[in-house]
Amino acid sequence: MPRSRADAIMRLVACTALLCLASAGAAAERIAIVDVTLISGTGAPPLRGATVVVDGERITAVGPAAAVRVPADARPVDGRGKFLIPGLVDMHTHVSKTRGSALQLFVANGVTTLRDMGGDQEELLRWRREIRAGARIGPRLLLAGPYLESARNVERMRGTPVAEMAEPVERTRIPVGSPEEARRVVAMIAKAGLDHVKIRTVQDRATYLAIAEAAKQENLPLVGHAPSLPPEDILAAGQKSLEHGLVVPPASPEREQRLAVYRRFADAGTVVVPTLVTAFASGLQPQETLAAMVEDEAGKIEPRRRYVSKFLLIDWREQVSEQTPERRAFFKDYVPRARQVLREMHEAGVKILAGSDTAVLGVFPGSSLHEEMALLVSELGMTPAQALERATRGSAEFLGLGASLGTIAPGKLADLVLLGADPLADIQNLRRVEAVFLGGRLFTRADLDLLLAAVEAAPDRQRNDWPR
Repeated sequence: MPRSRADAIMRLVACTALLCLASAGAAAERIAIVDVTLISGTGAPPLRGATVVVDGERITAVGPAAAVRVPADARPVDGRGKFLIPGLVDMHTHVSKTRGSALQLFVANGVTTLRDMGGDQEELLRWRREIRAGARIGPRLLLAGPYLESARNVERMRGTPVAEMAEPVERTRIPVGSPEEARRVVAMIAKAGLDHVKIRTVQDRATYLAIAEAAKQENLPLVGHAPSLPPEDILAAGQKSLEHGLVVPPASPEREQRLAVYRRFADAGTVVVPTLVTAFASGLQPQETLAAMVEDEAGKIEPRRRYVSKFLLIDWREQVSEQTPERRAFFKDYVPRARQVLREMHEAGVKILAGSDTAVLGVFPGSSLHEEMALLVSELGMTPAQALERATRGSAEFLGLGASLGTIAPGKLADLVLLGADPLADIQNLRRVEAVFLGGRLFTRADLDLLLAAVEAAPDRQRNDWPR
């Protein structure tokens, strides 16, 4: 059969299957997961031989098999030899760049909640409405809308030739050049129904503090990159999260004085999302290695390449051009310094949460969160249990969703992941996804494979649907 016809048939079959999946699951279903090892996320030790009952979108019963009554009409899911964890939360994504089909990749990898940290506001809000209405398969979305940038930085970006910058900057970046503009922009973000205010670059100290004050008045958390300001200013602003671990180290070379500053961040409830995977997947890789992966349409070098959208490939080619020897040398120097700072923060009690920065070159939707969690273990010295807690209960509590997500308990939303091996024995076992529950809706392994096939055949894989 000619390749083009075979590809067309594959796309038709995958898209038909996806439509069936999208329309199925609207009705409430009772499900009983039986004889499973439960890792509840509550801090309790794993419970072997557990039963978990799901009715509609909620968990109704959890406990040892002898203590849980299974409704007669419940659909059984065999948990023998498997491990049940709460759905994962990715605390740093850019899904405008990955495009809409990639939302299914997160679900297929057990990621049931995303904090998006900058993109096309109207499109992101539409995707969220479609997910909530059951018209699109995807995780829960908490949205920043556009990045807040210094006016100088946006002016520079807008002056970049189209051939050199793929991103439609006018839809993703808002220039903020003064305290007056800060108040106006934050009010606009609040009115749009967005969830947090994301800063990337700031014009000056006065504008940064005005953004922080306006966010506080609108009851929106201020999150984003650490500005090049003293820690005292960041603490005074009440910035809730610091992304990429870009915390300006205190000037003192004395370890105890550094720890004292980090304890102030811990006491303030400030979290850090280091996105270490970006350094290992991109920053430390030779340019020729990354270029070969991007151009490998068949996914022979990296199988996940088969699911990357046309726009993201265009953007990744732009990022490949930026992978200079000087940039690689920077990351070689940066990683050990970041490791020390983050280990000291962890020791001082700062909560370090898991985020992938999906859309960075070589950082793939869904699966790269597993890599980030493994780096929390290997680079920062967390135990697998600690890393899992940071990507479930810790993140849910930070997002204000702890009453409904992050742990496996009666009354909670049924966002669950069934694994084929123990993640507490080896954090790499997060890759062994056997089934996913998203708001009580069961995706079996066969369903997840259909999602993957649908992504591979998606229209945004064939053409750039987000042109500048």
